[in-house]
Amino acid sequence: MRKTLPHLLFALFFCFALCTTLTPPVHAQTWTDDGDLSFLLEVNGVSAADSDEANQIPVNLTEGLTIELTVDVASNMTLHSYTFLMQYMGVTIINNQTPLGTHVYAGAPPSNSSSTVALDSLSYGGIDLISGTLLGALSFNYTLDATPTNYTTLQEDFYLKIGGTGFAAIMSVNGLLTLAFTVMAVFSLLMALDEFQRGISAGRRLRGAKTASDVGIFPPSVVLRRRPKKDAEKVSKEEVVRRVSEAAGSAWDHKRCPQCGKKWKKDAVQCRKCGIDVPSAVRFFSDDIADYAPRALKVVKPKSKIAVGAFSKRLKLKPDKGGALAAALTDMGVFQTRSVKVPLKKVAFSGLTLTGFYWSWLQLLSGATPTLFDTLLLAAGGLVISVLVGYFMNWLARVPKLGYD
Repeated sequence: MRKTLPHLLFALFFCFALCTTLTPPVHAQTWTDDGDLSFLLEVNGVSAADSDEANQIPVNLTEGLTIELTVDVASNMTLHSYTFLMQYMGVTIINNQTPLGTHVYAGAPPSNSSSTVALDSLSYGGIDLISGTLLGALSFNYTLDATPTNYTTLQEDFYLKIGGTGFAAIMSVNGLLTLAFTVMAVFSLLMALDEFQRGISAGRRLRGAKTASDVGIFPPSVVLRRRPKKDAEKVSKEEVVRRVSEAAGSAWDHKRCPQCGKKWKKDAVQCRKCGIDVPSAVRFFSDDIADYAPRALKVVKPKSKIAVGAFSKRLKLKPDKGGALAAALTDMGVFQTRSVKVPLKKVAFSGLTLTGFYWSWLQLLSGATPTLFDTLLLAAGGLVISVLVGYFMNWLARVPKLGYD
């Protein structure tokens, strides 16, 4: 006597209700057979056994999903259970295992069941909520009457293409999210590399110096460290003016006039607009900066550190003035620098994100079906490589210890 399997159909309907559109059908109807048990699972008229990564079963949201199941046996057996599994990007979204305990006799007509499931609820405003490749599996667990203690499992995997192909696949919600996170990761990586470049340039500039005066004006990426105690930090305006004048040196050749804002010409001896000569401009610049020295000691607390760029912003100084003040105070022993600001975390996160979404792009555009292990392994590899690259660039941006002593 043959029996239909209504619980299995219910599980299939529930599972496929999570899906969306697919690719061209395969017309051959291949049974899954081990000689004792055979079944034919058809989705939209396509045999599940005929689907693979290159021939995924297409599903159209507007037309719904037609599921047909035919079960036949060649030996007397007991069907103990069936399992329906569905995975997306290696993550199981359906794992329905249902006990049957049904005895089936050989020679009876095959059992058939079919139905159609509407999928229009899986789109909103003409946009698919999900697209890409889903990996499914249907299996039966049974024992033959001749060997009641030997359990056998017959399983068939099948592949579904959800959503459109090519550019259309990106226009689903998960496709747009993948695109957005990828663009953010690329942009973040480019910004981090640009920041690294500035740090490496600053490191090269500082590595040839023995004192802050040799540098003149600290680049924005240089990190300032404050003494842990306030001892010996009595800073006079006159001393700061002198130190700034020494540290600045000839850094004004390509800077703007500190009095009127007119840009200096190369090798200029005086400003063409206001007539101030270079030595007077340096003195004006130094006097202006010296007024900020007391505030600088309040901005950078003892035992704290800050990049010169942030230091200038807090004092509301232009980068060249903030850099000159930072160099002067470092020369006086108030600050010390032994590093530059580099975006190690940004590089690591960008590498992790880009490699993590690599499989997302493949399953969206080329039908890949990665396991969760594949995704995690590639993401971990991207993280390790990006961290190693970051530390190498950090080594390129190394600087000597200046200040305090």
